[in-house]
Amino acid sequence: MNLEESITLIKSFITTDFKLAEGIDIAERQALENEKGISFPPELKAYIETVCPNLNLAIESVGPPVELLSRDKMSWTLPGYNFNPETNEKIENWDDDWFLIGHEGADPIIVSLKDQGPNSPVYSAIHGTGVWEFCPIADSIGEFLACAFAVEHALNFPGIDQPMDDDFNLLEIPAQWLFPFIKKYAEPYYDEWVGVFENYLDEY
Repeated sequence: MNLEESITLIKSFITTDFKLAEGIDIAERQALENEKGISFPPELKAYIETVCPNLNLAIESVGPPVELLSRDKMSWTLPGYNFNPETNEKIENWDDDWFLIGHEGADPIIVSLKDQGPNSPVYSAIHGTGVWEFCPIADSIGEFLACAFAVEHALNFPGIDQPMDDDFNLLEIPAQWLFPFIKKYAEPYYDEWVGVFENYLDEY
């Protein structure tokens, strides 16, 4: 799923104002590339230029929200990841090819600059374990955005005041929408996106 397909899909189900940027702004992308003398992969370049939010954007999830960095917050210096602000020292175990686009709590969400294909797979890792073990959570930035916004939509499903029961089951109506959605658009990462719900393996 590319970015254009993703944005069309997201707009088909969101019931609130569209939260991503619209239009083209190349300045931040150019500044980041020029700083390192590199060229970003095509989808990352398009993401920063066309839909990256103008302000940090929190997308609701079951736990900490998925927070997308705004254009002006994207940087090569990442406190807590590749830089220790208390000691003013570089943290050596962060790969320079990991480009941070967001986080969930403190858990980083990145694309790899080594992925130079038409789409940029998205990865996440758990912060604070002493070693970064990134796992893929989407085959493209577009797929990642569609899944994140789909989970938020299910948690705020129209006409449903409380989307989960006390046992962490997603209620039937939002479950009938979300679980097939993730299977259709991101089946290899189904557990990553909906495994928090106790009934995610039920048939819908």
